[in-house]
Amino acid sequence: MAEDKKWIYGDIDFDNRVTNLMWTISGNYDENMDAGERSSLSKNVALYQGITAGGRRKYIDWNAVKRFVISRVRAGMDKDTLLGLVQMATDVHVEEKIIAERPGVYDLRQQAYNDILMHFFKLHTDNLLEKARHALIVEKAGKNPRMDVATNRLITGIKALEHTEDTVEMLRGIEQLYMENFPLYAQSEEGEAAEDKARRDQQGSDFNDFLYEELYEDELTSEIDDSLDEIAESLLGESLEDTGFTGDIRDNRVIRIREEDLEKVYEKVSFHYGDSYLTMPEIRNLQHKTCRGIHENCRIHMTDGVLRTDSDNTFAKSLVSRHKTKNTLTYNTAKRIHKRNINKLRDSIARTLVQEEMKDRVASDAGQLVANKLWRIGRSSNTKVFVRTVDNDKGSYAVDILIDSSGSLRRNQVFVAAQAYILAQALTLNGIPNRVLGFNTFLDYTILKRFRDYESPLSANDNIFEYYCTGNNRDGLAIKATVQGLVKRPEENKILIVLSDGRPNDIKVGKGQSQSLEEAYRGKAGVRDTAIEVRRARQQGIMVLGVFTGKESDLAAEKLIYGKDFAYIKDINRFADLVIKYLKQIIVN
Repeated sequence: MAEDKKWIYGDIDFDNRVTNLMWTISGNYDENMDAGERSSLSKNVALYQGITAGGRRKYIDWNAVKRFVISRVRAGMDKDTLLGLVQMATDVHVEEKIIAERPGVYDLRQQAYNDILMHFFKLHTDNLLEKARHALIVEKAGKNPRMDVATNRLITGIKALEHTEDTVEMLRGIEQLYMENFPLYAQSEEGEAAEDKARRDQQGSDFNDFLYEELYEDELTSEIDDSLDEIAESLLGESLEDTGFTGDIRDNRVIRIREEDLEKVYEKVSFHYGDSYLTMPEIRNLQHKTCRGIHENCRIHMTDGVLRTDSDNTFAKSLVSRHKTKNTLTYNTAKRIHKRNINKLRDSIARTLVQEEMKDRVASDAGQLVANKLWRIGRSSNTKVFVRTVDNDKGSYAVDILIDSSGSLRRNQVFVAAQAYILAQALTLNGIPNRVLGFNTFLDYTILKRFRDYESPLSANDNIFEYYCTGNNRDGLAIKATVQGLVKRPEENKILIVLSDGRPNDIKVGKGQSQSLEEAYRGKAGVRDTAIEVRRARQQGIMVLGVFTGKESDLAAEKLIYGKDFAYIKDINRFADLVIKYLKQIIVN
C-alpha cells in the first residue's frame, strides 16, 4: 500500500529517514511503509519500527505463515494461541537477524522498548501467552523480568528461534513450542478438525505439506488474514494498543490486577479514549442507574474519542488516525456506488414519510355531511353520507445506531464503517435525528464512543470513519446506557438498531489475588443479561432491532436476545439497506 497520510510529527525529513531505514534493511526500494507500520508512540519507536518494517519484508515469508496457521487451525490447534506464538516468534526472528547484521541497532531497540514500557501495565493473569509477551518486552528494554518456570521455558524456546535459517524452519519451531507448552489445546481436536489431522497423519504427510495446501476464501481465512496483517505491521509492545492486554483469558476470563496498577488504569481511561463529554455528576448518576446486578463494579465512559477531545496521547491519536484513513480509503474505492445507495435510501425514506403524512378522506357514519349523497337515505343499504379525515401522521422519529466495536468485528471493520456512514447520511438528509455510537470494553470500563449526536450537522457523519475494533463487549450494559439517552428524546417514536455478532463476551476484573470472583460476562450469563436489557428497552416504548453478523451457530443466542425483531445478514454490505427496510415497515405499520 502506498503511503497515504501525513505523519503526526509533521517532519518530512524525519519521515524520509524512517522510510530510508526500511529501504536499507529490506534492500527493496519499490516498497512503501503501510500506515499501520508508522508508530507515533515516540520517535525512538518510530525509527526502530522503520528498521523492523524492512526486516519483516526481508526475513519473513508471510504467505507461508498464513498457510501454516490456516492448516494447523483446521487440524485442531487453537487459533489465538497459535497466533500469539507467531507474533512473538516472528518478532524475535526478525529483530535478532537485524542486530546480527547491524549491531548498532541493539541500542536503538532498547530505547524504543523503554518508551513502550512506559505505556505498558503489568496485569496479573494465569494466561501463559500474556506472561511471556510481557516478559519479552521487559527483557528487550534491558531489564530482568520475574518469571515462573512455565513462562521461562516458553520464553527460552521463543528466543531460540532467532537462530532459525528461514521462515519454514521458524514455523517448525513454533509448532514444537505449541505441542510442548499447550498440550491441552494440542489434544482437543474435535469433529472435522480431528478428522483432518488424522487424514494428514495417515497419509504420512511431512511438515512442509501446508505449503501446497489450497487456500479457499472462508471466514477462517479472512480472520487469519486480518490477524497476520496486524502482526506484520506492529512491534510486539506497540500491538498491545497501550493497554498491556490483548489476549484471551482461558480459565474463567477473570483477570487480576494489583490495587496500585488498577488505580493507574482508572486514571488513564480518558488518556486512552478521550475525555468524557459528561460531567462527573452525570457520570455518577448514569453509573448508579446502570451498573447494577451483573454489572456491579463496572464503569461507563462516554466520549467523542481522542481526535475530537483535548488529548495529548499521540499514540492513541495516531492509532485512530490510521484506522480512519483505512476506513476512508476503503469507502472511497467505491464512492460512486455508495453515493448512489445513499440517494436511493434517502429517497425511499422520503417517499414513505410523505405518503404517511398525507390525510385521507373516508366515507363514514359521522363527520362532514356530503350533500350529493343524501339520496342514499331510505334508498340504499350504504347509508354513509358523511366523510371524515384520517390523519396518517404517526409522529416524529429518533434513531440510535449502536455498533459493536470489539475485536471480534475486526474482519468487517471497514465495511461496518462504510455502511454506518451510508445509513447515517440517509437519515440525516431526511431530517431524522440520529445518533451513532460504538461500544467495547477496556478492563471494567464499557466505552461508548459517540461518532455523531442527534442534532449534529451532516459533516459530523465523517467521524464514523474513526470506528475501529478492539477489546471485548458487554452488550447488556452498552444497551442499558444507550437507552438512558434515547428515552429522553421528545420524538414519539424511538428506535434502537444494534449491530453485533450475538456474542456478549467480557472479562471480569478483580483486585489482587482474590479467588472469590464469579465467572465473567459471557455465554448464558451474557446472553440472558442482554436479552433482559432489550426487553426493558421495549417496555419503555423503544423499538429495538438486532442486526446479526456472526456465525450460524450463534443464531439461537441472537433469537433469544432480540426475539422476532432481528435480521441475519451474511453480507455486511446489506446493513444500511436492511435497516432502511425495517424503518419503512415501522413507519407504515
